[in-house]
Amino acid sequence: MDKNSRFFFFFLAMVIAIVGVVLGGVIAPQYAVKGVASPEITTPSGTSVTEAPQTVVGTSKVIETEESIYIKVAESVGPSVVNVNTLSRVQFFFQAIPQEGAASGVIISEDGYILTNNHVVEGAQQIKVTLADGRSFDAKVVGTDPYTDVAVIKVDANNLPAAKLGDSTELKIGQIAIAIGNPFGLGKTVTAGIVSALNRNITTETGTIIEGLIQTDAPINPGNSGGALVNSAGEVIGINTAIYQGAQGIGFAIPIHLARSIANQIIDKGYASHPWLGVYLDTVDTQIAAYYRLPVDYGAIIMDVVKGGPAAKAGIKTGDIVTEFNGEKIETADDLVVRVMRQNVGDKVNLTVVRGEERLTIELTLEERPKGE
Repeated sequence: MDKNSRFFFFFLAMVIAIVGVVLGGVIAPQYAVKGVASPEITTPSGTSVTEAPQTVVGTSKVIETEESIYIKVAESVGPSVVNVNTLSRVQFFFQAIPQEGAASGVIISEDGYILTNNHVVEGAQQIKVTLADGRSFDAKVVGTDPYTDVAVIKVDANNLPAAKLGDSTELKIGQIAIAIGNPFGLGKTVTAGIVSALNRNITTETGTIIEGLIQTDAPINPGNSGGALVNSAGEVIGINTAIYQGAQGIGFAIPIHLARSIANQIIDKGYASHPWLGVYLDTVDTQIAAYYRLPVDYGAIIMDVVKGGPAAKAGIKTGDIVTEFNGEKIETADDLVVRVMRQNVGDKVNLTVVRGEERLTIELTLEERPKGE
């Protein structure tokens, strides 16, 4: 072999070696990723979850991280969610007709206290609770609170699987929300979505305003009422309470920090305390203002004052229009109701009131709402 031939073969060998190194550096990492030890991923709640490797063995694929979360939550929280079956009697002409209801509840203590909704047990003559393990117990109502739609019932049992309650004040829009309940009486059902919004207010069919609710797109149906809304760490963050009729993916849950507070009051004294103005209200708008020639076209007008109530003691009169509450503008009667609900019994508040041509600032002390008011 002459000198030129030896140089050509040496050059060709060097090119092949370089190309092999380059290709090896590009292709190898694509396979190497599948061999990496499962990393940890931090969920929105701060819990570390191990990600499963995406290795394919035959036709079986290792479960992915999100699926693992749902499975773990269903297994850990599922035993704490119970079916609540009620029997009521509805008057139909001259005869009382039995009416059955199916809903859900969440065990909050090992000795049998269960959180559910007021509307689930309201008017029920009999309540039966069925646990995930199939055991059934008769339950009694400890107390209810229609202003937050919270109720506490109790069964005579011990060593029950109590749910872990989370901190709903730290919720973020977009985090995982998992609903567990008894939709349409089918039995334990798990659905998943996200926290869609926070601090939503709704008005019930009875006219009661429930404020500060969690909105979620986790599918919620009749029978889910009283069930658990759970985060990815398996902590209950809300009690499912309502759906938006005619819409898809709009459900509401009572934040657990509020439900827990109301439940503690009910367990301690049989009822929950709420602040009260002692007035009946309506909303002033442009049409009403024009028709009655009112001095303002917004606010909450006092239709009646309860004798001996906080407003009466402070000098509030029928016909007064409340336009501000502690310096915040009041557009509607609902605005005023919500502001009052956010206060505590015994708080001193300032109302800006329009009375004819006068604009007054009136201080009053909120009192505990009497039962039935």
